[in-house]
Amino acid sequence: MNIAYLRVSHQESLNGTSLEVQEKKCRAFAELHGFSIDRVYSEVVSGGVEFRKRPVFQKVLSNLKSNSKLVVSRLDRLSRKVIDTLKLVDDFKKEHKDICITDIGNIHKDGVSKIFVTILASLAEIERENISQRVLASKKIAKQERRYLGGYTEFGYKVEDKKLVPDDKEFTVLQSMINLRKSGLGYRKISDEIKNKFGKRIYYPQVHKILNRPHNLKLLEVA
Repeated sequence: MNIAYLRVSHQESLNGTSLEVQEKKCRAFAELHGFSIDRVYSEVVSGGVEFRKRPVFQKVLSNLKSNSKLVVSRLDRLSRKVIDTLKLVDDFKKEHKDICITDIGNIHKDGVSKIFVTILASLAEIERENISQRVLASKKIAKQERRYLGGYTEFGYKVEDKKLVPDDKEFTVLQSMINLRKSGLGYRKISDEIKNKFGKRIYYPQVHKILNRPHNLKLLEVA
């Protein structure tokens, strides 16, 4: 059985990494190399989460048999952690399974591919750290002089010591909305992506209202 694995995180921009785009790339790669994709699995989880803690990825592993192929659109769709990625590559080699990355190829076939994978895995881990730093910077900006004046609490924030500060759960959604907008998506499309990723319906006029608040526009500038 050959499986395509698709992954998006809660905090990243989906520019070029949406589930639909990933699946198209995986199927095109399979067709080009003369095999078929038997099953597609998708998951919303950070690339920094260990494989063993990803329920969907564990299903993928349980369904892959000897001589099966795992296809992903990019290396960072597997993981953004170097150690996890390289261990998976080694495990697959021992189990006679292949990992195929659409923009690299079958990474078990030659030494050049292995070196390339090591380099890309390192770059993916650096990017994961950069994303984390951007989120922390956004939260710091969001906390500056946001005094609570009464009334409803706006989306993405909560009240602490008479100030509006980021609410961890909602701010993750807000950060995703900001990243999607930064990548060029329209408000209606952002609404759809948020529904798919988080199971939360925020209609596009509300998305427009949220993202165009002055303090959120500042977050958009640093995203």
